[in-house]
Amino acid sequence: MKINLAYKSIGLSTKQFCGLLVFCLFAIAHNFIANDKYLIGKTQTGFGLFVESEDAKYGIKAIIPYSANTVDKYNRKVGPFSKQKVSSLYYRHWLGTDSIGRDVLAGIINGSYIALLVGLFTVIISLILGIFFGFLSGYYGDTGVQLRKPTFVLWMILTLLCWFYSFYTFGFVAFIFFILPLLVLGFLVNNVSGISRGGFCFPFDTIIFRMIEIISSIPGLFLILIILTVLGKPSIWNVIIIIGLLRWPIVARHLRAEILKIKEEQFIDSAKSIGQTDVKIFLYHVLPMAASPLIIISAFGFATSILLESTLSFLGIGVPLGEVTWGSLIKEARFHFDAWWLALFPGLMIYGLIYLFNSIGDNINHKIRNI
Repeated sequence: MKINLAYKSIGLSTKQFCGLLVFCLFAIAHNFIANDKYLIGKTQTGFGLFVESEDAKYGIKAIIPYSANTVDKYNRKVGPFSKQKVSSLYYRHWLGTDSIGRDVLAGIINGSYIALLVGLFTVIISLILGIFFGFLSGYYGDTGVQLRKPTFVLWMILTLLCWFYSFYTFGFVAFIFFILPLLVLGFLVNNVSGISRGGFCFPFDTIIFRMIEIISSIPGLFLILIILTVLGKPSIWNVIIIIGLLRWPIVARHLRAEILKIKEEQFIDSAKSIGQTDVKIFLYHVLPMAASPLIIISAFGFATSILLESTLSFLGIGVPLGEVTWGSLIKEARFHFDAWWLALFPGLMIYGLIYLFNSIGDNINHKIRNI
């Protein structure tokens, strides 16, 4: 009953909640659903998890006895209704195989994990950066923060060094180097009362809004393709970080508009009068009131990120060649027009998931408008 009230209170229907739950379960448990190893296997030294078939005497196998990259050389490019050379129905490829004999159903299940990874972390990155920049732009504007010139110069040097190393590193390390100057700037802003004398106004609103305009004026997919080509090394984390970096302007722009309305309220002046810091006022008073549009943006952003990742996988850019995703399965269909199952089933998964999250965003938006 409590679960029922919880998801309905934010505007989700029963079908949407069930679809979201099934997607998350398949994505999280993908290794337990499709695997060519024993989930629990008996070896000479005892029982173990994910034991190779050659090393185990017996054990418990997965529901689908194939991993995403398992190659069945006896069943290459066979359809779901074609005759297959398998020892029993348990080893049948229910959705067919690709040109080298990889099971399509196992690939789809592995692709659900990649989709969850991409959607979740791109939304987290875009929210972190969007909330940070939206706070600086909307709350402080162009005159709300003063920095001493030596402090500003040191911060600029740190920023240039960190972003230089961010460009020449990969994955999570690159993201750390990129975000470190922002964390330092946040620390300076939070302690602005001690460094405001003899300084100059830092035009946060002008700088951030120009950044948003520049990023928004360039087609996102085109910019992603350029950056991934420059980076060279294929990595799913590079794709996640770049998509997240390109989606924060949407969050920042909406949050800025909400902050401009909220910060003029009387309770903000009351909070300042009792000595609360700007960060506490934002976290405890402003952000909860501005959370509704951020939830809607996150739902739509999840769907957009999955579509972008599938597009990149289809083009063969950014994602490692050995990584099986929904987009990479569709790419196989481009070279084998007679293998209709390679386009149909992954395409339905992409369409279904994008429709699910777009409908969730629409429902939440409708729920908020009626409050």
